Amino acid sequence: MISSIRYKVVLDTNVFISGAVYGGNADIILKYIEDDKFDLLISKTTSNELFGKLHDLNISLTIIRSLEKLLLFHGKTFTPKKRIQICRDPKDNMFLELCLEAKADYLITGDKDLLELKSFKKTIILTPKQFLAIAD
Repeated sequence: MISSIRYKVVLDTNVFISGAVYGGNADIILKYIEDDKFDLLISKTTSNELFGKLHDLNISLTIIRSLEKLLLFHGKTFTPKKRIQICRDPKDNMFLELCLEAKADYLITGDKDLLELKSFKKTIILTPKQFLAIAD
């Protein structure tokens, strides 16, 4: 059973791809978002990275369309105003910028560079498995 608290979440690109392609905990999170259990926070930058990676990995058009639909109908778009330079991998900073702008409760990721931070401002950084343990 999912918690009655409506969390505001940012998903790293690897969570979208893992869930859509391989299933598992990341897919459970995507299904919860489809069922409006969480608020999915996105930005133009994070969306562009997601669809660029999907294209680079030659992911099927069916999966790409389902993720487009998820973002269109369930994503809340924000435009980060503040630039951050914290992560070892500079490409990961866009997720922290989005968390800050949108006041995210959680950043869900499999990225070790982000996970080692544990939190950023008021956002807690967790793996999909860790997040589901809290959300259930």
